[in-house]
Amino acid sequence: MDSLHYLIQKSLSNSNKNLDKLPKFFSQDELNKLSQKSVSIVGTNGKTTTATVLNNILSSKGLSTVLFTSPHLVSLNERIQVNKEMIKDVELDMGMQMIELFEKENNIVLGYFESIFLIAAKFFLDEDLDIFIAEAGIGGRLDTTSILDSRTVCLTNIGLDHTELLGTTIKEILIEKIHVSKKVNNFINGSEVINNEYKFLIKESLHIEDEQYFLGFQKEELMNSVNINYLKSNQETAKKTAEVILKYLELKHYLKNDNNHLNNIHNTVPDGRFQIIKESPILKILDGAHNPAGVEAFFNLLEDRYRGDKMMNFDCYIGFNKSKDFAAMLSIIWLKDYLNIKVIEDNSFFKQHSTGSLKQLFTSKNKEFQKSTLKEFHFSKKPSILLGSLYLVGEYIKEYK
Repeated sequence: MDSLHYLIQKSLSNSNKNLDKLPKFFSQDELNKLSQKSVSIVGTNGKTTTATVLNNILSSKGLSTVLFTSPHLVSLNERIQVNKEMIKDVELDMGMQMIELFEKENNIVLGYFESIFLIAAKFFLDEDLDIFIAEAGIGGRLDTTSILDSRTVCLTNIGLDHTELLGTTIKEILIEKIHVSKKVNNFINGSEVINNEYKFLIKESLHIEDEQYFLGFQKEELMNSVNINYLKSNQETAKKTAEVILKYLELKHYLKNDNNHLNNIHNTVPDGRFQIIKESPILKILDGAHNPAGVEAFFNLLEDRYRGDKMMNFDCYIGFNKSKDFAAMLSIIWLKDYLNIKVIEDNSFFKQHSTGSLKQLFTSKNKEFQKSTLKEFHFSKKPSILLGSLYLVGEYIKEYK
């Protein structure tokens, strides 16, 4: 499968600079269908959880779906799920053959993310499926997935991440994210904080009315919680998005008389997101939180679930990506007096931040520095957390699961 090998080679480059050329991969009729039948998931954290739960709900209704997410943990096939099954190598290879032809005809070289996304969208069209769920990459307005111009857009939350590309304020990042589409008919806001401060800005920017703007959270539950449970918030956002999609497609009868079933379906979590891999006799948790907001959300959920007598001391094994704000994440982690922090040794995962830089920060803050390994995490006889990067979590799953 030479074309599949070519796709894998593309992963060595971060180039995604062909946004103006990508629509040419489709006919105008295909672009119209993608706009009508796609839902774009944008936000700083929680996109994959929200998209996965939404996919589970819609699939449980008998709708045929393609789910496009990133990054993957173990296999790139995870990024494209067709009716909840990973796309096959032979299907990826066939898709890449079309990509190669497109590159030759237009004298361009597509990036890794661009290529996988186009394969997912073309597969959705060729199979004539019902709903295309697309998780945006870093941004929105200039994101590869923006060529969909989805009629339905779902926002999970906004935090300060990728500020060098998206802006240095919440407002700037929000505007970049929500403009993933120029044709928004339905907007679902999963963040109470963003709703309270920017509701009118969102509606004005997207030119939508009150009846096109939906809340993806339950105010009463969030107001009564000491810590916002972001996992539950993402699940509720997915549930509301499913309701909006079914209403939009005039399939409201799918929502009748099955609330218990719907609740069971939406209480799911994708791998690498507060993933409990062992609970007895020793608790072990994997979480790919990779920015300050994500780390904060992880500990909110941990403390909500194990508060009081249930709280225990944990060994917390950490590793961060080079481009991430590791100092801000560590400032959150250091506040948790129930953690014994261990830093994963160098060359353990893709784009890993060096332990030398981390050690300097530990030393400057008079914090104890301990090196460790994925093997030690796996065989540890103490309650343990693996945290800081989806690439880190992915390497562990590949090696030990």
